[in-house]
Amino acid sequence: MKTLKTLVALCLIAAATPAYAHFPWLAISEDGNVQYFFGENPADRTYKLPGSIAKAEVELVTAKGTKEKLDLNAVETDDFVGRTSSKAIDTNSLLQSKATFGIYHGSRLDYYTIHYGGKLPTSLEDVSKRSVDLDLKAHLVDTEQGVDAYITWKGQPLADAEVQLYCEEGHEEASKKTDSDGKVSFTDKEVEDGLNGIMVGHTAKDESGSLNDKKYQSASHYLTVTFKDPQDFEK
Repeated sequence: MKTLKTLVALCLIAAATPAYAHFPWLAISEDGNVQYFFGENPADRTYKLPGSIAKAEVELVTAKGTKEKLDLNAVETDDFVGRTSSKAIDTNSLLQSKATFGIYHGSRLDYYTIHYGGKLPTSLEDVSKRSVDLDLKAHLVDTEQGVDAYITWKGQPLADAEVQLYCEEGHEEASKKTDSDGKVSFTDKEVEDGLNGIMVGHTAKDESGSLNDKKYQSASHYLTVTFKDPQDFEK
C-alpha cells in the first residue's frame, strides 16, 4: 500500500512538470552564429525541437529598439540539435523569441527566450536603453557583487518567483526567490565563467480560452535568459 501511495505521488509530481522540464534557449557561438535549442539547461543541446518550437520566430533587437526577424536553419549533429543562422551576427546582439508550446495538463504553455550578448548594463537606469518587449522578461544588471536580475510580468515586478541559475556546463548554481521588487541577486561565485542561464516560471490562473480547439484553464509562462559572465570582459 505504501508503494502504491508513493507511485501516485510521483505521478502527481510528474504531471506538474512542464513539457518534460525542457525549455527553449538562445545563444551566439564564437563564430557569431545564432543557436536556438530545446533543453533542460544551456548545456543540453541535443534534444529534438517540438513542432511549435521549431517554427518559433527569433528576433534581433537593434540599438534603436526595432526588431529584425532572423532566418534560422534546422541542424542535427551529434553535438547540436536545433536551429542556427547561416550568417554570423554581432556577438554583442540582443535576441528574443516567444513561442506557444501547446496545452499541457489543461494549461497553455508559453515560452519566452532572451539572449544578452556583450556587457551587461551597470545600472537599472541603463537597462531601458537595451530591452526586449516580452510580457515576461528579466532585466540584468552587473554589480560589484555579481549580477542582479529584475523579473517583470507585463511591466510589473514579479514577486516570490523562483529563479534558477545555470552555468555553461548545465549545473544549477543557485535557486532564489524574487523580492517585492522582482529582484534576485547572484554573487560572483554563483555566476561562473562563460555562458550562464536563468529560468523562471509564472502561472496566470486567470487566463483561460482555447487553442487549436482545445480548452485551457490557465496559462503557464516560462522565461529563459542567457548571458556571459561580466568578469569575462575584464580578462
